[in-house]
Amino acid sequence: MNIQKMKGPILIFGAGGFIGFNALLTILNKRKDVVGVSHDPNSNWRFNAGLVSAIHIKKCDMNKREKLTQILTEIKPRTILNFAAFGAYSHQKDPNLIYQTNFNTTLDSIEIAKKIGFDAYVYAGTSSEYGLNCIAPKEQDELVPNSHYAVSKAAVSHLITYYGKIENLPITHLRLYSAYGPWEEPKRLIPQLILHAERGGFPPLVNPLISRDYVYVDDIVQVFIQSALHINKMKGSIFNVATGNKTTIRQLVHTVKSLANLKQKPVFSSMPNRDWDLVNWYGNATKLAKITQLKSFSSLEKGISETIKWHSIKKIWHL
Repeated sequence: MNIQKMKGPILIFGAGGFIGFNALLTILNKRKDVVGVSHDPNSNWRFNAGLVSAIHIKKCDMNKREKLTQILTEIKPRTILNFAAFGAYSHQKDPNLIYQTNFNTTLDSIEIAKKIGFDAYVYAGTSSEYGLNCIAPKEQDELVPNSHYAVSKAAVSHLITYYGKIENLPITHLRLYSAYGPWEEPKRLIPQLILHAERGGFPPLVNPLISRDYVYVDDIVQVFIQSALHINKMKGSIFNVATGNKTTIRQLVHTVKSLANLKQKPVFSSMPNRDWDLVNWYGNATKLAKITQLKSFSSLEKGISETIKWHSIKKIWHL
C-alpha cells in the first residue's frame, strides 16, 4: 500500500471510530509517526482492546477550536485523514451537534491546517449525501439528502470542492458506502449476524429487499492511503468508494448463513425498516478506479470470512 511514501507526521481525526481505528492500526503496523485523535480515548473500547500505545493517541474535543488549534500546532501533520463524524447512528440526533461536528469543525481544521501547511487532507464523506438519489449515482449527480447527517456531509463536499478548486489546497472528499469488518460497532448488522450465528440463529431482520453496497474496511483504508499519495490528481474532487454491487439483506444473511454453516432459516421483516432504509442503494466507483492503484474490492464472501476469522480470534464483540 506504499504507506511509507505518505508524508508524515500523519494525523487521524476520529481515530476512536470504526474506520479511523482500522486506519490507525494499519499505518502503525508500518510506521510510528502517526497520531490518532479522539474526544474520549480512555473510555474507548477499541483503544482499550486494541492495546494502542498512549503515545499514538491524543485526547481532543475537536468542537473546541482552541483544542483543535493546539493539536494541529503541536503535531504539525503533513497528512490528515479525517473520519470524525456525528449523526451516523440513529441515537445521534442533535441537529446542532451534527452540523457543528461535521461542517463547522471540518472548516476550522482546514483553516488551522492551512496556516501551518500540509501535503494531503482526505475527508470521509458518505453515500448518504445522495439521499433519495441512491441508484448508482455518479459524483456529479444530484444530491437529495434525507437527514441532517446527510445534509451536513453534503455541505462539507462543497467545502472541500471550494478549497481544492479555488484555493488549490491538497484536499479531497471520499463518499463511503457501507463499511464493515473488524472493530465495527457490535450493535451493527454484520456483527450481530456473526454473533447470533455463533448461537445457531439470526437477529431480528428488516425487509429482505433492502439493499446496501458493502465495502470491506481494509479496502476503505487502502483508498484513503492511495488518495493521500495521489492527492495532486484528486484535490478539490469527490470520489465514491463503493463496490458497485447491490447486496440485499437476503443476500447478506444467506452469505453469513453459508459461511457459518447455519441450519436455521432466517425470519425477515421481523423488525421495522429504519427511516433511511432504501431498496436500491449502491454505488459507482469508476472515477476512483481511474486515479488510484486499487483496482478491485474484496468480495462480500471474502470480507465476511475475514471478519468471522478476526472475531473468532479476538472475541471482542458480545451480544
